Amino acid sequence: MSERDIRERDILVASNEYAYVQDLTKGDIVLYVGPTKISLSNTERLVDYRDGRFVPLRGDDGIGVSAFVTASSSQYIVLENPPKDPTVRPTKGNNSASELLIGRRVVVPGPASFPLWPGQRARVIDGHALREDEYLIVRVYDVTADDPRPIGAEAIIRGADVSFYVPRTGLEVLASGKGGYVRKAYRLRKGKGLHLRVVKAFVAGEEDQVPAGHYDAGQDLFLADREGFFFPTESLEIVGEISAIPLAEREGVYARELATGRIQTIVGPLNYLPDPTRMEIVHRELTEDVAQLYGIQEGAPGCAHSIYVPSGFAVLVTAKSRREVVRGPQTRILAFDEDLEVLELSTGKPKTSERTLRTCFLQTDGNKVSDVLRLKTADHNEIEVAVSYRVSFVTKNGESERWFNVKDYVGLLCDHAGSLLRAAVRAATIEVFYQQSTEILRGAILGEKRGDEPRTGRLFEENGMWIYDVEVLDVRILDPEVKMLVGDAQRNAMMADVHRRQEMLRLESERLKEEVNQAIYTSQIATLGKAVEHEETKRGLTLAQVESQLGVEDAQKLRRARAEAEALSIGSAARLASVAKENELDRAQLEARVAAFKEQMGAMHPELVATLKMLGNQKLAGELSKNLSPLAILGGESVGDVLERLIGSLPLGTDGTVEKVLPAKAKRA
Repeated sequence: MSERDIRERDILVASNEYAYVQDLTKGDIVLYVGPTKISLSNTERLVDYRDGRFVPLRGDDGIGVSAFVTASSSQYIVLENPPKDPTVRPTKGNNSASELLIGRRVVVPGPASFPLWPGQRARVIDGHALREDEYLIVRVYDVTADDPRPIGAEAIIRGADVSFYVPRTGLEVLASGKGGYVRKAYRLRKGKGLHLRVVKAFVAGEEDQVPAGHYDAGQDLFLADREGFFFPTESLEIVGEISAIPLAEREGVYARELATGRIQTIVGPLNYLPDPTRMEIVHRELTEDVAQLYGIQEGAPGCAHSIYVPSGFAVLVTAKSRREVVRGPQTRILAFDEDLEVLELSTGKPKTSERTLRTCFLQTDGNKVSDVLRLKTADHNEIEVAVSYRVSFVTKNGESERWFNVKDYVGLLCDHAGSLLRAAVRAATIEVFYQQSTEILRGAILGEKRGDEPRTGRLFEENGMWIYDVEVLDVRILDPEVKMLVGDAQRNAMMADVHRRQEMLRLESERLKEEVNQAIYTSQIATLGKAVEHEETKRGLTLAQVESQLGVEDAQKLRRARAEAEALSIGSAARLASVAKENELDRAQLEARVAAFKEQMGAMHPELVATLKMLGNQKLAGELSKNLSPLAILGGESVGDVLERLIGSLPLGTDGTVEKVLPAKAKRA
């Protein structure tokens, strides 16, 4: 054997390491504990213990040499197949195999460090640190002298009792399924509940986590609306955590009582926390067609079915022993046993029941039903009429359930109204009907119109349906020749009516024109009257000013005259006496001269006298005309009038002399 082969057969084992060597002649396995050197012979090989078998290994590169199993003070070792003699310890160098207790496990708390005898396995596990809201589940896997519990029994280690835990031999900590061992305690909160099941009969005291009392195995408990932590025990297991179901307004769920089977409808707004020991949430399945009829959209599982009734509509909610009409606008949550009455309405024009419209919603206000009818007049002319009925549903003594007594109210309406219209049209000729079609059709359905009172309409006692208006959409004559004749007659009537209206418009236009002219003339007359009044007012004002001025001058003259008269009255009185005497003398002389003059004049020729008289009168008239012109202007008269009136008051005008005295020019003036 070469030196290289010898070196390859030598294996170094350091301190705190060990290796297994198998004798190929006997099959024995020897434990080598370092520090040591292993020199393998041709009948030896290096092996390792894997999955319950010893597997041969190559010794180069350190393969086959393992470190001691080591645990710190915060760890523990689960050792499988411990030695039968617990006092035996491996020594440095080679150690013969020790007899083991196959199938047994022991727990070795740290700190510890040791090699494994051939056939042993070990796991190092960290010790379990627990907070107050954490716990461990331990199971008995081996019976020990100080623990009488049977194998498989479980126990709860609570963090409130132990802050750090290392199991003893015979107990194992169960993994939580999340890669660890520590479990969180269930937190009890308002709005949540905990479903528990008794796995072992026990008696709870006043300070236990459940209400005091005796509990049998298999019994279910429910803890709700509490605060704190719950730790499972060997007698109680947690089935599940129950959360409250938030129900908004117009939302609900169906809950079945487990004891009676009765299903309740829980309606919001509230947070409903079902007790799983008494209630269970159930879901009512609806087919797609029924859900579409009800107007229900797919909601969350377990939610009650709610329907929305729009304004002006109504539905009939039915159950085994009750009926209820729901009028919109509102949302109604259906109970588990409630359904909606389904109407099947005739469709098409004309209406027929061959193809119906299925619906649960009845339009109670402003309903509109259209139909096309073929009618025949008294003279056997066929016409086609398109009508639209306006329908509402009214109650009688507050009973609205009768609205749904007739499933096909459209068919009832169209059949009955069509019968009335056929009878009305059959009583009129085509000419009369074409002229009064709307009135005839409306009167047949709504009743005759009486003055300003509205038509009564037509009420159906079967289901409270009331036709309050009829709209005639179209009237069509089916016979082309009759249609042409009626059209020509109507066209002529229209042309005559148009001509009459044109003449009336022309008459009205002329009347209006004359009224405008009369109004203009009346306005002009009124304007002239105002102008005359203005002139009269202006002239009166001028006269008043002149009279006022003349009055002032006359007053001034009168004052001066009075003053002069008073001044002269004294001298005149003195002179009057002397003058009187002188006058007597002068009178006597004058009388003498007059007498002499009469004699002289008497001796003159009469024609000469007349001539002189005429000349004197002309002279007098001229002077008067010249001096009386201002008076004529002030009086608003002619000079001739003033002169005639003045001379007429004198002795000169008593014998008709005025005409002789006044010249023609003065009269014209």
